[in-house]
Amino acid sequence: MYTHSALTSGHIRLVGQLCLLLSCVGILAWGQQARISDEQRRFLEVRRRQIELQAARQEVKRLEELFSQGLVPKTKLDQARTELEKAQLSYQEAVLSLLALEPRISVRQAVKSQTPDGRKFVRLTIANLTPTFDDSQFRLLSNFEGADPIPDELRRRDVQDIFVSLKDPGESPTGSLTGTIAERSARGTIISLPYEIHIPKLAYGEEKTLEFQLLRDVASVIVSMSYKGQTLEQVIQLQQAEGEHTVTVSFTQFSQEADLGGQATYDLRLERSTVDVRSFELKVVNLPRQITYSFIDPNTQARLSQINFPAGVTEQRLGLRLFLPERADEQVRIDEPLEFWALVMDKQQAQRFQQERVYLPAEIEQSRAGRVRLVIIPRGVGRIEVSAVSLFSEIHPGESVETTITIRNTGTRRLDNIKLTTEYPLNWRVELQPDIIPALEINREASVRLKIIPPPDVPVGDYEVRLKTESYAYGRRVPSEDKIYRVSVKGQASLWGTAVLVGGLLLLVIGIVVFGIKLTRR
Repeated sequence: MYTHSALTSGHIRLVGQLCLLLSCVGILAWGQQARISDEQRRFLEVRRRQIELQAARQEVKRLEELFSQGLVPKTKLDQARTELEKAQLSYQEAVLSLLALEPRISVRQAVKSQTPDGRKFVRLTIANLTPTFDDSQFRLLSNFEGADPIPDELRRRDVQDIFVSLKDPGESPTGSLTGTIAERSARGTIISLPYEIHIPKLAYGEEKTLEFQLLRDVASVIVSMSYKGQTLEQVIQLQQAEGEHTVTVSFTQFSQEADLGGQATYDLRLERSTVDVRSFELKVVNLPRQITYSFIDPNTQARLSQINFPAGVTEQRLGLRLFLPERADEQVRIDEPLEFWALVMDKQQAQRFQQERVYLPAEIEQSRAGRVRLVIIPRGVGRIEVSAVSLFSEIHPGESVETTITIRNTGTRRLDNIKLTTEYPLNWRVELQPDIIPALEINREASVRLKIIPPPDVPVGDYEVRLKTESYAYGRRVPSEDKIYRVSVKGQASLWGTAVLVGGLLLLVIGIVVFGIKLTRR
């Protein structure tokens, strides 16, 4: 009997511990569910408050009947009425908490496109996906005797007064091929027109498509949405519009100037809508054969004929470098713009551009290749050359130097206002006739008379006169090399001294001959 009683107590304790464990597991599971679905927790809270309110009303009704029969004191009835008011207040608080569920505005699409004139647009589609309740849940909340009706807004979950804008994600700046740094605005700066779009009302499940023009070309944006006193910001990677082009090509500089014999570099940006592995051929058309080109990798400076897009890569940087000839001709004319096209295309599209000829814009458009129209303006270069038959003279004191200097235009642009100046020793004089040449056409030359006058008492020695030229071509100063004219001053020779020296030498020679004859006879 004692043994049976002990076993019963042990089983009771075990069952109690098991129940406690199951209760804890149930509480944890309920807590996990609450964290997963906050709206369901608030819905159950309203149902609990409804039950408490209903129970409080029944209790007040029961006590009122007992009070009328004189079975309970008034204090107990007043206490029950106070509890009823508290239950009513708790119920209203739960309903307001349910109504205050955070709205959910979702970004469905953000597609970037480019117009023929190079402007960038973003088509943004948003939807109201705020959590709501099904028919059975809504009827359960509304079918409550004596309670205030649940607002229909709880079912619709409409969101009003939404303000949407696009902001800069604040990516790090990228160095350009020309050595400059591309400026980037600070993170959070609005980079679209209009700056902000107002949506008066967005019903549950409704979608709205907005269009913005980008003020700065970016690969991603921050979509900022403000509603109900809160602001939601999401960083969105922009999609490329599925247009006519497999690759979209944009540029930093549309038109550039370059000197003959020089080069120009265009920074290009390539974007595509797909994310598979693809290779594209690179080509330039409608460019005179005298102008050569190379596509350049901005990181390695390697010359490219194709560009590869690895998996997941939608944007690439590329440089196009043009090399201009030394001289102008019928096809490459100074100051006349030359239009050409840079193409990015697959093998099938490249078959259309095998011949070296001028392609019409309509042909290029129909190819569906990635394309961009660019302009190069050749500019002439001014070069000046200074020469003379000789840049050295030998004179005696009291003499001067007169010579002719030739000024020649060896560049590809007219030289204007050629000015000649000199630097010379102290007390010397230098004259130039003329010292200013108003203009000198290409491959033409002009003569300048140079006269150097030393002082009468100039010491014997070597002297230098520096000749400088200064001119302009197309408003730019033309560099030139200074020329040095050397003058050697020799002393005056004495006639009597020379005669005495010659006579002495003759006497010395005669003496040597006579001495030699006498020595031979001995």
